[in-house]
Amino acid sequence: MNEKALEKWESSWDSSVHETDYAFKRIKSAKSAKLTPVKIDPTDCYGYFQGSHGRYETFLDYCPCGDFHRSKLPCKHIYRLAIELGLMGETAHSDKNAIPTPKTECVRLDLDRVIDIVENLSVAAQYELLTIARNIRSTSPTYLTKPNDYISELIKSGIVVEAEPHKYKIMFGNKTDILKLLESENIQYDKKAKKDALEELCINLIPEKAIEKFGAMIYVSIPTMYSSQKIHYYLHRKYDTEVYYDENMNFKEIPLLETELPDDDVTNQLVKRGYYKHI
Repeated sequence: MNEKALEKWESSWDSSVHETDYAFKRIKSAKSAKLTPVKIDPTDCYGYFQGSHGRYETFLDYCPCGDFHRSKLPCKHIYRLAIELGLMGETAHSDKNAIPTPKTECVRLDLDRVIDIVENLSVAAQYELLTIARNIRSTSPTYLTKPNDYISELIKSGIVVEAEPHKYKIMFGNKTDILKLLESENIQYDKKAKKDALEELCINLIPEKAIEKFGAMIYVSIPTMYSSQKIHYYLHRKYDTEVYYDENMNFKEIPLLETELPDDDVTNQLVKRGYYKHI
């Protein structure tokens, strides 16, 4: 038994953390051959795991993956590290050939084909897509949104994807409703606890029940093959307005389609589809 690893494990996590449905799912994933570690360092108690989007340097109390950053609970990488260090009494499958290969940048679709997809969406779904595209950046490639029929339409079209199925934000109601949920599940809580502390209890112990009761927002993204920037430019010019003041300082708003737009491939699409007449 690695005493140093055991001490770190027990000081980082209360044993009850590993007994929830949330933990069971991650432990199951941790035992998959896909989680075969690239490297395990038993002396300093860390490991390297290869994912399709990059490599994770994982410690017993920290992992750079999105799941850990959202929940602040052991993710599948942390559990696999604990298994490899002999801390859990679990057996995992190992196969170096099963380690994911990092995804390479995919070839982008021709803009004409992308806009064909956009134009086949309902107007309401196009507005949702504009909001998503407007908020996506290379440094922030996902957008947090509330699921609705238009988001479902976008996902069905393929132009939007759910970024991480296990990454979400529960839309907690008022404190009274949270207390009722905790009591219905026979969960002990500090009666003087603030609302955010009660929310944390739900996230840690009964996330599925909390989602069922309150609902949850999901993270979505636009696959790189579609170019979120070009989609943003197209829908921005199609639907947004420009604000200006006249000589009498009266506020006016006119559609961008009635202004002089840049002479580029996006504007050419607006001309081709009959939205823009200025040539």
